[in-house]
Order: sequence, then structure tokens, then C-alpha cells
Amino acid sequence: MVISPERPERVAAMAAKQKLTFPILWDEHSRVAEAFGLAFTLPDDLRKVYSGFGNDLAVANGDPSWRLPVPARFVVDSDGIVRSVDADPDYTRRPEPEATVAFLRKLVAA
Repeated sequence: MVISPERPERVAAMAAKQKLTFPILWDEHSRVAEAFGLAFTLPDDLRKVYSGFGNDLAVANGDPSWRLPVPARFVVDSDGIVRSVDADPDYTRRPEPEATVAFLRKLVAA
């Protein structure tokens, strides 16, 4: 499952184009990200950069705050226990999918 601040109609179009098969939930006003301490507001200089690329977060997210979540991955077991967390404010550094799969395999084998 993925949680995104983007409006559902925008996410649905991207998910269809990419043929994604997992659920994508809308984090309206970044409330979930905020609850996990992962929400931040873009400063004015970055708003200008984003806008220069045609990326208006206020429109995309339906929220004028220009808030984004820190990219994060949580692995939660079937009992609801968080077994792993990776979060990095640098959106270019993400956990490798293979590492996540390997972690899940260990978790299932345990």
C-alpha cells in the first residue's frame, strides 16, 4: 500500500498508466505524514523551483500549504507491529526494492 498527498484523481491516472496493482490511499492535508512526524512545508525558494517545472503542489494535492511527506517505507507485520522503517528527506535515496523483499522473506521465515 502507498499513502500519497496527491488528490485521488491524479494518482488514479498515474497508477493506470504505470499499471500499478496495489492500493494508493490519499493523505488529505498530509495528516498521516504529520502524525508520523514526516510532513514538511516547502520553503519559498523551492516552491519557485517546483512551479518552474510546472509542478504546483497546491493544485496537485488540493492543499494550499505546499506540504510534502518525507519519503518513507514501513514494514508492518500481520500483528500490526512495525518491523522496519526507512525514511530519508533526500527523495533521491530510497530503499532498494530487493532489500525490502529480502527483509520480508526473513520476516516470514522467522
